[in-house]
Amino acid sequence: MSDEKVSHINVAAYFLAEKGYTYDKLCWMLAERQLLVQGDSKYNQEERIREKAAEIFFSGPNYDVLCYLISEIDIMMRSGKK
Repeated sequence: MSDEKVSHINVAAYFLAEKGYTYDKLCWMLAERQLLVQGDSKYNQEERIREKAAEIFFSGPNYDVLCYLISEIDIMMRSGKK
């Protein structure tokens, strides 16, 4: 990944963190994106998202890591890469 793309992700992660979402909400947001990118056929089903969000929650990434991962997926999806 280029330095420019990493810089964009860092900026996006910063602004996401500034929105002040709860940790649970970030886990949910990351779960939705990961399921979509992974091509999970149940990516939009609430129960599947809940399971994935719980996995993320209990794996214990810190708040900043969640923001970074969400931003990374968003930017990759916008640029057409999965």
